[in-house]
Amino acid sequence: MKRHAGIAVIAVLAIVVALPLARRFQSSVLTASELTARWLIPPAPPDDSCGQIQHALAGSPVEKTVRDASPLSSDDVAIYRGILERWNSQSRGTLNVSNRTFPIGRDLSDCGCLRGIDVQNISKAAHSFRILTGDVLGRTNISLVDADKQALIVQRNDPSNSIREGKSVETAVNGAFSTGLFSMSEIAFDKEHRRALVSYSFVCGSLCGSGGVWLFYRDDGCHQRSRDQLTC
Repeated sequence: MKRHAGIAVIAVLAIVVALPLARRFQSSVLTASELTARWLIPPAPPDDSCGQIQHALAGSPVEKTVRDASPLSSDDVAIYRGILERWNSQSRGTLNVSNRTFPIGRDLSDCGCLRGIDVQNISKAAHSFRILTGDVLGRTNISLVDADKQALIVQRNDPSNSIREGKSVETAVNGAFSTGLFSMSEIAFDKEHRRALVSYSFVCGSLCGSGGVWLFYRDDGCHQRSRDQLTC
């Protein structure tokens, strides 16, 4: 009997405590307008275009580089000529240009350079090369050379070799520059061909040379113009 009385007392205390809490936290039915106002809008999904492009650049570890036998378009020629004219504008000697393009760099990580470039186009540019023709040469002091043969000449004229032979540093470097090999990558366009991403490389020895990436954009729908050189 005492046991039942104790349980009843506990139950009464629980009810006494629960009533104020129920009044404080009582539920209510929301109207349609209130539901609309309180509807939680999920955050927009992150822009993964850069990630997709980087994935396309990386490709498969076993994927081979293949030759693209399609002819150069007028946009391709305009881009390559623009690069050569920009690079060789202050040069007094002949620039040796590789007759073979190379796949665009697969280590590009700057989304500012990649934004807007078509994923399929950059994937193709990262896994192919082409043989250039004289169409890309817009100046008389530019020569199209066999890439493999010129690479051997560059190796022989490495400044370190010339210096060991007794030539001054200035003479050795000037000689290496005169036989250096300038190469250009495949071009990755956006779908509208208003933006183009392309790499370049100039090699004049083991410790002599430079390289980078240029982002081109179409100006007023008729001319190709290069922005400042970007390190991507």
